[in-house]
Amino acid sequence: MKFEITDFIARLVKFESVSADSARAGQVEACAKFLSDSLESFGFESTMHKTALHPIVFAERPCKSGAPKLRILCYGHYDVQPVDPVEKWKTPPFDAVIKDGKIWGRGTADNKGPFSCLLGGLLAFLDKHPDAPVDFGIMLEGEEEIGSPSMAKFISDNAELIGGYDMLLLSDTSAASHDTPIITIGLRGTGSFDAVFKGPQTDIHSGMFGGMVYNPVQAMFEVCASLHGADGLVNIDGFYDGLAKLDDWEKSEIAKNPFGDDYVKKLLDVDALYAQRGHTPAEAVRVLPTVEFTGVGGGYQGEGSKSVIPSECFCKISCRTVAPQKTEEVMKLVQKTMAERTPKGVKISFVEYDSAGDAYFVNPKNCGCDARGKTMANAFAAVDKCSLAAFGKKPLYLREGASIPLISRIKRITGLDSIMFGLFTAEDNLHAPNEGFPLATIERAVKYYGMFFEEIAESANVKNG
Repeated sequence: MKFEITDFIARLVKFESVSADSARAGQVEACAKFLSDSLESFGFESTMHKTALHPIVFAERPCKSGAPKLRILCYGHYDVQPVDPVEKWKTPPFDAVIKDGKIWGRGTADNKGPFSCLLGGLLAFLDKHPDAPVDFGIMLEGEEEIGSPSMAKFISDNAELIGGYDMLLLSDTSAASHDTPIITIGLRGTGSFDAVFKGPQTDIHSGMFGGMVYNPVQAMFEVCASLHGADGLVNIDGFYDGLAKLDDWEKSEIAKNPFGDDYVKKLLDVDALYAQRGHTPAEAVRVLPTVEFTGVGGGYQGEGSKSVIPSECFCKISCRTVAPQKTEEVMKLVQKTMAERTPKGVKISFVEYDSAGDAYFVNPKNCGCDARGKTMANAFAAVDKCSLAAFGKKPLYLREGASIPLISRIKRITGLDSIMFGLFTAEDNLHAPNEGFPLATIERAVKYYGMFFEEIAESANVKNG
């Protein structure tokens, strides 16, 4: 099967593989089968693994000699976000259209397009070097957009298989611009819980009992306000324990990013950004942990007023963590502090969610001295060289404030580090109507990946044929 990348992306877009929509489960599975069959036609041995939700495709191409000197695993996801509001699309979301220098359609930028670039570069390398003693694996999931619930079990059940590779490659992160890729070297961890504050056994009259009974809404606001200090930092003993000082090279990389403080203020139409002592906002969003309030409720919410003190209220809290913090431990610390600061007369309880993930960080300046560390160091050197050749610039090396729990889980269970080469930008409308991916980026990315495999093979002295 000849690989024509825009045609391949267009065929993927036709599958309405919205993982959150149970009515489209058949489309998600059909997309997985198309990918599995395609990989078979490209010379891989592919298997569709059933899960409680959507299939995981795992394909392998062992080297012909049976004695690999390098083993590379590639990751992608074939599920997409819902297309609502569909009336705002200028082209059919599931019928790819090429115009104005882009291919338009749901998944073109996240992640069907970028994965296809990786695959295109890989196939070009294999066409040129079919006998290279490199094992390649491809792992594709259909649940990334809903938190990858089936991947945890799959990784645990197949830890030896996945951990047998030397590195994980993926393009599911952002770029600074379409000619300035970003290598994402860190991701924050994430965890959430609700805090419920309960006072009297029922709502009570604010005149008869106001000033006599501790209002749980007041208690909640007092406790929540105490969690941050005047310097902007989290006001919890031990919250920052174990965190390393930000290196100068990383500060320099952050400063080069065009999406800095001024850009964000203009983008969000705010006249100031949140300040945390010792860091610029652009640094803080990447390298500091947070305690964020994401929702609050309690008391009368209807039109007009009602003279009542509510029996209970709640707030929703999201914690973002950074390596080497453990998210579960951080959430327990926050909850312990909130309980200690809750006044007498009010009780606090917590509702926890089974969605916590740890942070991830790989230091490209210090990958370690073991065999896998040396391979990663060679890979980062290849990234610089190939990005400069394909995009005209070396990439920026940045942590992201967002979270991909899957990456840290793979690291924790298998020891495998990741090279995350970002390609899409905010202009590509991820998760929004009118998603599109530039044809020029596709061309550059395929060239980059083809060169990368050449370079990393050369560095390992394995290129053959």
